[in-house]
Amino acid sequence: MLKSTAQGSGLFRFFTTSRVLAAPKVKRTPEQLRALQKRAEKREAAVARNARRPAVENPLYMPVPTALRYLRAAEVGRPTNEAVITLQARVVSKKGVAPLQGSIKFARPLTDTQILVFASDETMQQTALAAGARLAGGKELVDKIAAGEIDLSVFDRAVATPDMVSALRPVARNLGPKGLMPAPKRGTVVDDVAKYIEDNISLQPFRQRNDHIALTIGRCDFSDEDLLKNVIAVSEAVKAAVAAAQSKSPTILGQTVLSTTHGPGIVIDF
Repeated sequence: MLKSTAQGSGLFRFFTTSRVLAAPKVKRTPEQLRALQKRAEKREAAVARNARRPAVENPLYMPVPTALRYLRAAEVGRPTNEAVITLQARVVSKKGVAPLQGSIKFARPLTDTQILVFASDETMQQTALAAGARLAGGKELVDKIAAGEIDLSVFDRAVATPDMVSALRPVARNLGPKGLMPAPKRGTVVDDVAKYIEDNISLQPFRQRNDHIALTIGRCDFSDEDLLKNVIAVSEAVKAAVAAAQSKSPTILGQTVLSTTHGPGIVIDF
């Protein structure tokens, strides 16, 4: 049913109050459904074949060292510590397969977290330094802090073993204002200092989003050696996640692209 309303300008607006009818659903025959399924299977097979193609066959392929040279050139004139390098890997899997996820231990972390470790055991001190701590020590370190011989402004975090908590009370006024006083409630009083450093500092989690894994692997001011080691670390972690995936259908890693904040995308080996 059509209605109209008069406007002050003399124009009329028509509208209908009748219900809009939806188009009837088209019923497909079994032969049509089988044909659609075959076409879908062919598309999936083509995607899988393309994913298995060697990276070197792609016209945008470059070895990682060459790719880094071109990507750095794209950031000339910009602060090198602000331009980041990103890796994006294509993941080919069937619907219903759980997304890949895991953690990466970078050879050079993205942020240089300076950690101060208090431990009385010398072996644990050496283990903490090997895990990435900047400075580690026991009672002698506490005495140096009390004497003002240690510049605490360079540290971002402090962690201690339980046996050192009471020994830290004399320097609580030195550590507390800078947020460096270890405390059980903050989770910075632990038995295994090296494990704490690895779990909270060195590891970078990743998770597949849609059909890609994308994450930052470094900055342009990182050395080629550090970036290459980080690429290898990502490759090993992602392939480990693929191997651990519990699925009847295989998960395939496809084209992997390296890019910068303002630079192009370059296909690399992964």
